[in-house]
Amino acid sequence: MSADHVHDLLEILMMSLALGMDALSLSLGIGMQGISRRRAVVLALLIAVFHFGLTYVGLLLGAITGELLGQVARWFGALLLMGLGLHMMVSTLFVKQPAAVVGSTLPAMLAFSTSVSVDALSVGFSLGLRSATYGFVSAASFALFGGAMCLMGLVIGRGANAIAGMWGELLGAAILVGYGVHFLWT
Repeated sequence: MSADHVHDLLEILMMSLALGMDALSLSLGIGMQGISRRRAVVLALLIAVFHFGLTYVGLLLGAITGELLGQVARWFGALLLMGLGLHMMVSTLFVKQPAAVVGSTLPAMLAFSTSVSVDALSVGFSLGLRSATYGFVSAASFALFGGAMCLMGLVIGRGANAIAGMWGELLGAAILVGYGVHFLWT
């Protein structure tokens, strides 16, 4: 495996971690409120499926846009990643979010899973503008991290506090901003 491939895979893993932090922080709140094991597994699987699907859709749309717009599209993708990271930072620090409540119905869990996974669409779009070479690997990695970190947040939610979720989200946001800056120069 060449150094370029290792670098690309490390980028994918870091972005997977960044997206997973969002799922983790929101799941901590749900875990603190209590959730059955069955619902926890279903919710984690739904988040994994939505992370995969939305990433893949974003990759395809980004690749098409990248073909049409060339270098300008790559800059747009980098700015989109930085903007997404900055938005995560600002909302984590300054916007008081109500406690996450997930109903027991499938539509409520689908709505929650979509809202948690929508960032994967934006990141997928940015990656697609750059290169769709690792599309399936990116989508699978985002899904694995998103689902696993959601489940982790649900399991440890009872003992965790909101500060852990805030720091995790800030770390994820910083990773996205950093990769947006990095993409501007590569």
